[in-house]
Amino acid sequence: MTKTMNTFFQKLLSALLLACCVALGAGTPGCQNVEGDYEEGVTALEADDYETALKKFRSAAQGNHPGAQAALGELYFHGKGIQRNAPEAAKWYQLAAEQGNTDAQVTLGWMYNVGTGVAQDVVEAIKWFRLAADQGHPGAQNNLGMMYREGRGTEKDEEKAVVWFRMAAEQGIAPAQYALGQMYLNGEGVKPRVEKAVLWYTRAATQGLVEAQADLGYLYATRKNVIPQDTLNAYKWLALAAQHDGKIAKRDLANVMANMSPDQIKEGDQLVQEWKQEHPGKQDP
Repeated sequence: MTKTMNTFFQKLLSALLLACCVALGAGTPGCQNVEGDYEEGVTALEADDYETALKKFRSAAQGNHPGAQAALGELYFHGKGIQRNAPEAAKWYQLAAEQGNTDAQVTLGWMYNVGTGVAQDVVEAIKWFRLAADQGHPGAQNNLGMMYREGRGTEKDEEKAVVWFRMAAEQGIAPAQYALGQMYLNGEGVKPRVEKAVLWYTRAATQGLVEAQADLGYLYATRKNVIPQDTLNAYKWLALAAQHDGKIAKRDLANVMANMSPDQIKEGDQLVQEWKQEHPGKQDP
């Protein structure tokens, strides 16, 4: 038997074993080792015991466990417990992705998109993003929205971009919320609606996305005839964004402060502190 045929039959046997485990249950003889190794790998990873995690994930991954394959890919990609090896990471991500593991599909799509560990192929990136997005993965939906918005790996289609951004935004993905706000503000793929832009900017800004905070503050400072001008909210969001050394936010904040009284600035500072207390960890410079 040739080496190629031997490898093929090993993979086939592993696939059949996993299929039996799924059909008959993890308690079936021969299945416990695969699932048990995976669980032990997870426990070791949580304890930062990368050496044990690598050993257990490799054992389960060779038994065709998609979660273990994806985890092994992560260890290789980040160089935890082993020297960083992007091509090896891509190999394990691919095996997991082909079994429907959405996290692996998204990461593999990203690797193809930027050409890390694999030859850059934006069409292949789109394929993996779509597979994960169709399963409801919010990160994949956001990525797919970006690809359609930019016309990267596919024909530019702002309406499709809005559809995918909305799916991700409704699942709480801040960059998708921000992108959707931009598209409503600029009329990309949708009718321009500033109030909708404010809504989505606010959701992203509340999660600590600096770009959304800066744009939201600017809208509150300047949109007199479209949304009510709100100096205090403008100050709050611009002050939060400016803490991250945003030059534009600092410039806009200075313009707002030029028309505020000392008492208003004090009130604005209070709003900033209250927001930080209500959203701990969301805004750490």
